[in-house]
Amino acid sequence: MSYKHNNLMAMRLNYWNDEQSHHVQHEKLRLQQLLQEYGIFQQATLEDARYLFFSLPSIVIVKGYAVGFQHESVLSLIQQYIQTNMQQLQQRTELKIQFQMP
Repeated sequence: MSYKHNNLMAMRLNYWNDEQSHHVQHEKLRLQQLLQEYGIFQQATLEDARYLFFSLPSIVIVKGYAVGFQHESVLSLIQQYIQTNMQQLQQRTELKIQFQMP
């Protein structure tokens, strides 16, 4: 595993394991809502949101940390990612973490 991958995985884990921040909890809820809005899951759970979050390209994670995952530019990237990977997300296929958006 590369140094870059290790740092980004640590960022993902640190964010996802944050149970104290109301802001982070709200962002996780928004991920669930996006999965429902795009018809990926009828009733998206927190585990479904976690699956999405951990499959997001690294650029989304870095930008999300910088400006927040509800920032318009980050939400746009997440929506683009969902649209591009709808079928794989619905099937909960193991998606390889991308470093850049296609």
